[in-house]
Amino acid sequence: MNEEKNLPESKQLQKTRKEPKDPAVEKALRRQTVNLLCIFIAVLMVILAAGLIVFGIGSGSRAVKKAFETEKAAAEETVYHAYYEQSYQLAEAEYHVKNRAVITLGNIRETAELEVLSISDIAFMIEDPTAENKNIQSWLEVPGTGVFTVNLAAGEFLADDERMMVYVRLPKPELLPMNISIDHANVKVLRFSSNALLSSVREGEQLAGKQLNEARTKILEDIGSNVQYYEFAENSARSLLENWIRAVNSGIPDLKVEIEFY
Repeated sequence: MNEEKNLPESKQLQKTRKEPKDPAVEKALRRQTVNLLCIFIAVLMVILAAGLIVFGIGSGSRAVKKAFETEKAAAEETVYHAYYEQSYQLAEAEYHVKNRAVITLGNIRETAELEVLSISDIAFMIEDPTAENKNIQSWLEVPGTGVFTVNLAAGEFLADDERMMVYVRLPKPELLPMNISIDHANVKVLRFSSNALLSSVREGEQLAGKQLNEARTKILEDIGSNVQYYEFAENSARSLLENWIRAVNSGIPDLKVEIEFY
């Protein structure tokens, strides 16, 4: 025993290592090694699982990204077509609105006298021997026509492109003496007699001319004194002008025309 104590320390360590280990110790060491190995394997599996998850997430992300890009492209195309269609329709609507807003009056204002109403009348002219020409008796039936006209050259025309409306202000229809015509072909001689000794052909012609002129004046007075004829003339003028203006602007179906007489 004393010899072992006197041995150097290195010798004592070598001797200790060569001594056989205790079975309980060896079992504990093996269990520790197995535990360490299990822990290492578990850690390795966790790392692999994490890698797979990351890879799966990456693949899924790529798939999701690809699907999103596909859907995005389809949505953009749909939105583009919808926007294009809407823009096209708006542009078309604006174009047509602008087209409808271009109101033209053509040569309407260049028409000095627009005939709006024609009225027929008959004047009976009687010339008896007791009158101025005592030598001739002449009874005539004289048909004639009076035409109401409107002076468009004196009117005011206002085209409102924004409201698509034409406002017209015109003088009232009138019956001018120049617009009274005699239907000479249908003048009927109801009665005629003359003293051949005291009258001549010239006197007969003069009397006929006088009666026709008087018939013209009488027809003018008869037609011109009828208030209802002027109302008819205004309604006719309004209808004619509205149809005329709408015909000139046939591309504007909703065109409004207002006519006022002064």
